[in-house]
Amino acid sequence: MRLRERWEDLPIRLRAVLSALFLILALLLLWWLSGWAWPTRALAHRALEREHLFGRGEIVAEGEITHAEDASPFGQSGTHFVVSERDSRYAVSVLRPKWGFLWRSTEDLFWSYQVLIPTEEKPLAYGFLVSDPIYTVRSGSVGTSGWDYLLLVASADPDIVRVEVTMDLVSRNELEQDPDWGLHHGVTVEATETEPGSGLWLAHAVPEGRNGSTYVALRGYNAAGEPVYTYIPQ
Repeated sequence: MRLRERWEDLPIRLRAVLSALFLILALLLLWWLSGWAWPTRALAHRALEREHLFGRGEIVAEGEITHAEDASPFGQSGTHFVVSERDSRYAVSVLRPKWGFLWRSTEDLFWSYQVLIPTEEKPLAYGFLVSDPIYTVRSGSVGTSGWDYLLLVASADPDIVRVEVTMDLVSRNELEQDPDWGLHHGVTVEATETEPGSGLWLAHAVPEGRNGSTYVALRGYNAAGEPVYTYIPQ
């Protein structure tokens, strides 16, 4: 009661100022507990732009991240992505909700924020949005039978209107047998443009395999179906 009496003895203006300070401190504490989450995906992306000194770009794409039904995501995977463009560079953030109404980066994934820089010489650049294993039970034990990949491909060439992606898991022994093993045995999918004319494509591929290096080949075609650019890893 004495504390309450002392509080009531304070001038009204002082009590109002102290109440506002307490509210601000409480909100800051809540924000810190959320991992500095933001009320919208765009604001969360802007925070990552500033953190990585990218500058304020124009948001050109955002959407939901999809997974294969039988994939097993690592930890808390991202649910949405946001892309902004600045000086022909693309900042890509992978985000997930916090407490149902805030958004933050998936910091436990090494591709939670990345910058794609397609050039005239290499007009197609890619980054991962999803890389999750697919487990199956064989002879009573659980093993990896494949991987679920979702790639974002950015183009610097307006003539490219269609993109194909070939993916595989290639072991050292397979490379010794055939240096182009991934190209000959991988899964080829046609990427889907996020919006017509955006120059951004999503490619979802599920190559089979237990282990090995991730193999990614890209092909870009013009409106006549002719190849404009091909990237084959060496």
